[in-house]
Amino acid sequence: MESSKNVQINLSIPEHYRNLLRRMAAERVMSDPREVVTGASIATELLVTALKEISGEKKKEGGLQND
Repeated sequence: MESSKNVQINLSIPEHYRNLLRRMAAERVMSDPREVVTGASIATELLVTALKEISGEKKKEGGLQND
């Protein structure tokens, strides 16, 4: 399996969406207090998922494949 290096980027989003991400994180923490969830971690999940869909990457058995 290929390892990947995470890099930090800075994004600016409307306050409404930041508040939504915070609320989503709080809901996840309330459902499982042992889990550490932040608005930024949820935003990362959403962004990576969207970029994979846009680029055509799909999870296949055992790896990623470009269509």
